[in-house]
Amino acid sequence: MVAEEHYGQLTPCPRCGYSDSVLGVPAAYAAARSTEAAARVVRDDEASHARRHAARAVVRSALPIVPANELALAPTSFFPEFGWGVVFFGVVAVGALAIYQLAADHSGDFTLLVVSAVAGLLFMLCISQLPRALARHQKIKAGKSSAEAIWRLGWYCCRCAIVYFQAGEDPVGSTPGQPLTPAQFKRIVWTAGRYG
Repeated sequence: MVAEEHYGQLTPCPRCGYSDSVLGVPAAYAAARSTEAAARVVRDDEASHARRHAARAVVRSALPIVPANELALAPTSFFPEFGWGVVFFGVVAVGALAIYQLAADHSGDFTLLVVSAVAGLLFMLCISQLPRALARHQKIKAGKSSAEAIWRLGWYCCRCAIVYFQAGEDPVGSTPGQPLTPAQFKRIVWTAGRYG
């Protein structure tokens, strides 16, 4: 895989000296995400042994890619998952209470009452955390453009598992020409986005 040229000639990897396995960080992140998704499909697939073996061979033949969360542009906001949790606990609480009220004899329904009370408490806990989740989501959204400006300048060497910047494009907080681990690169990007 030859990396796309960026402002002229691509600087080879500072560790191995080659540029044949260099990808832009966005491309490496996308490749890592798709490789992880393919691995999940292979694990979860209920197909025949031959199909699973062929799929594993395809996944193994790809270049070694860093885990996607190591090159993530921003932390996950968990906002969609949080919303689904609130809806689930709300439905369970209301449904359990409705079943409890519709039951003819309430003497044996203590378990249902306890389940609805616990679901209701969890629902209230989720609602109380909603302002915090919204604030986190807004913080991530506000810093995304600053973080993305640096994230897009990074180059990932699949052979050495390092990230580096082209000469003259080094952001604040990095040493010019210094290879970075994905964790160091992520720290620079997330600092630019003020994610903490």
